[in-house]
Amino acid sequence: MDNEKNKAVGENGAVRNTPLHKGRALRGIRRYFQLLGIYARMDLASLMRDGKFMAIVITADMVSNISSISGIFLLAWKFGGIGGMDKFEVLFMLAYGNIVMGFLNMMGGCNALFPSRIIGRGQWEHMFIMPLSYGVQLTVGIFPFTGSGSFLSGMAMLWVAVRQMETVLPWWWPGALVLQLLISMVIVAASSYLFASLTFYAPVQCEEICSTVVYSMGHAMTFPLSGMPLYIRYPLLTIFPAGLTAWFPTVILLGKANTLEACYPAVFALLLSLCAAYFFRKGFRYYVKKGINRYVSGGHRS
Repeated sequence: MDNEKNKAVGENGAVRNTPLHKGRALRGIRRYFQLLGIYARMDLASLMRDGKFMAIVITADMVSNISSISGIFLLAWKFGGIGGMDKFEVLFMLAYGNIVMGFLNMMGGCNALFPSRIIGRGQWEHMFIMPLSYGVQLTVGIFPFTGSGSFLSGMAMLWVAVRQMETVLPWWWPGALVLQLLISMVIVAASSYLFASLTFYAPVQCEEICSTVVYSMGHAMTFPLSGMPLYIRYPLLTIFPAGLTAWFPTVILLGKANTLEACYPAVFALLLSLCAAYFFRKGFRYYVKKGINRYVSGGHRS
C-alpha cells in the first residue's frame, strides 16, 4: 500500500493519474449507477404495489400537464400561429418546455431542484454524516416511473409536432435537440441554485424560494416571445431567463436564429452556472460559521 501511495504522489506533492485512482473513479461511477438503480427499483415497487391506482395518478398527471398548456396551443390553432410561429411550432415549444421540466422533476426526487428546502429545513447537516458526496446524494433520487407524467406527455406532444411541421430537419437535428434540452435544464437548475444561496443567510424566509423560481419559470416558458415587445422579451432572456428554456431553443432548432444567436444559450448557461457556484459556495461558508436556528431544544423544527 505504501508503494502505491508513493507512486500516486509525485515529488512536488501532485497526485498522479495512476491505475489506483482510475479504479477508484470507476468504482465511484459504478456505485452511482447502482444507487440510481436502487431508487428506480423502489419507484417501480411503489408502482407495482397498486398498479391501478398509480396508473390513474400518472394519467391524471399527464392530463393535467397537457391541459395547463392547451390554452396557448388553442390560441395558436384559432389564429394560425402566434408571433411568427405556426400552430405546430407553438406545440413544439410547449412540448419542449414540458420535457425540460418533466425530466428535472423526474430526477429531482431528493429536492435536488429545490435545495432551499433542504437548507431551510435544517436538513443540510444531515448530509454531512452520509458516506456520499453532496452531488451524489442530490442526484440519485430518480423517480422514472411515478414521476414521469410530464416528461412522457412532453415526448408525445413533441412527436406530434415534429410529424406535423413542414420544416425539413437535417440529420444532425436530434443531436442539436438533446444539446438544447441539456442547456435549458442547466439554466433552470443554475437559476434555482443561485437563488438558493440566499437560504444560507435567511433559512426561514427563503425556504421555498427555489419553488417560486422554478415554478415561475415553468409558467413563463409556455408563452411565445416572438410577438412580445422588446421591453418584455429582453428581461426574459437575461434577468429572468424563462425565454431560454423553451422559446429561444425552439427558434434555434427551427433554424430561425443565426450562428451568433444560437451560441447565446450555451454561453449564458455557462456564466449562470459559474455565478451560481460562486454564490452557493460563499453562502455555504457563511452557513458553516453561523449554522441554523430552525431547531429548538426539544429537537423540533421551529
